[in-house]
Amino acid sequence: MKADTERAATDFAGYAFTPAETAPASPGLFILTRAVAGRPLPLYVGEGEDMAAALADFHAANAKEAGVADGLFVLDRPMARVRLHTLRDIVSRFDPPLNVEHRKAPAAPELAALVEDRGAGLGGLNEQPGAALSVTEDDLKRLVESFYGRAAADPLLGPVFARAIPDWAGHYQIVQNFWSRTLLGTTRYSGMPFAAHIPLQLKPEHFTRWVALFKETAAEVLEPVAAARAIAKVEHMSTCFQAGLFPPDLGAGHAHGVHPQPAHPHAG
Repeated sequence: MKADTERAATDFAGYAFTPAETAPASPGLFILTRAVAGRPLPLYVGEGEDMAAALADFHAANAKEAGVADGLFVLDRPMARVRLHTLRDIVSRFDPPLNVEHRKAPAAPELAALVEDRGAGLGGLNEQPGAALSVTEDDLKRLVESFYGRAAADPLLGPVFARAIPDWAGHYQIVQNFWSRTLLGTTRYSGMPFAAHIPLQLKPEHFTRWVALFKETAAEVLEPVAAARAIAKVEHMSTCFQAGLFPPDLGAGHAHGVHPQPAHPHAG
């Protein structure tokens, strides 16, 4: 039983990866993972002729995101063609949030709550649709100020925001930058929204009210296509944040893309 558990913990889409403290300087694939309900879920799958160098390059370019990982798994594969085939298999199975190519769906909410999902445009949630929208920075400013004006007066949300936001003008600008990136494709925002919400002692009812109030505001302030896209983003964020703040008690094999694996010809 112990051997089966260990094999399942390092089995990704039928490929047997070895847990490692550091990546070896040899050809192969590596997976950065985050434990969810006791099981490692891939945050990023990479490959290279020198795994140590490839991982170092990824860390250098993605230090904040890579810092979320709490596990590393490696698999020796000397042939480049085989590595790419294996990478496609694993990415298409798990949809890691820090991979873009070969994805089929948005990342697991438990992971998207921790890092920005770079494949969030999949499944209709597009992060770069600025050219297709009739929306301006002035529209976004009105959206932010109108929403927070209502939220501040809301009996449920008002006390939360009053405690959490000492500088409303600064907060308005941060949130406008977020929506500018989401709807217009600008690069002013580079924060981690989930981390800011961890200490707020939120409950599911706060998210329900937050989404409802945002829907009302977006429908009034933005043109229909932009409003629909913004609402889809908020609903996705609500799902991800709640998955991170109130993780379900997932049984083995029920995490996103994770299922007990029998012996497989790819293993070994």
